[in-house]
Amino acid sequence: MNQATTSTIHKTAGGNPDTGAVEAVPTLTQVYEAIRQIHDAGEEPTRERIHKLTGLNLTTVDDRIKVLRGEGMIAAAKQCYRPVHQHGPARDVIIVHLNDGRTMVEIGTHVLHLGRVEAARLGQGLAGLALEHTALARVTELQDQLLEEAARRRELERKLKALEARRRGDHRQGDLLAGMAVV
Repeated sequence: MNQATTSTIHKTAGGNPDTGAVEAVPTLTQVYEAIRQIHDAGEEPTRERIHKLTGLNLTTVDDRIKVLRGEGMIAAAKQCYRPVHQHGPARDVIIVHLNDGRTMVEIGTHVLHLGRVEAARLGQGLAGLALEHTALARVTELQDQLLEEAARRRELERKLKALEARRRGDHRQGDLLAGMAVV
């Protein structure tokens, strides 16, 4: 089955076409999905977190945020961005496995009494969300580690260049760094 794809051309504040929004995976979609995922994970969707999650440069993130706010898709609060379709604060969820084999699920003021099969189906349905939440937290953690390692590498490269420049300027040093592999 062939699927037709359509693109929406967003307008800038001046009314001109916003050409950054017409792409294979629009940056607008990437930024909105990042905001939604970060928010759904219970974290604050700041521009820095959006940048880390999408890999887009901060200028693009800022531009996409302006478009999303202009279209009423997100709202800003204290340098954080939230999807407008927000359902309010998360309610407490209590799950109790009863002695008779049933499971009681309490969400806010709603209480469900589920048989084993129903509880299993509910668990299967929610497992994907739980995995997505866990994966998002792990990806954020790994991105932070990669950024730290990249910063360390840049600092080591800077120090190595300074040492090489100093060695070249001091003829008494000889070839101390000759033969050393640059990591």
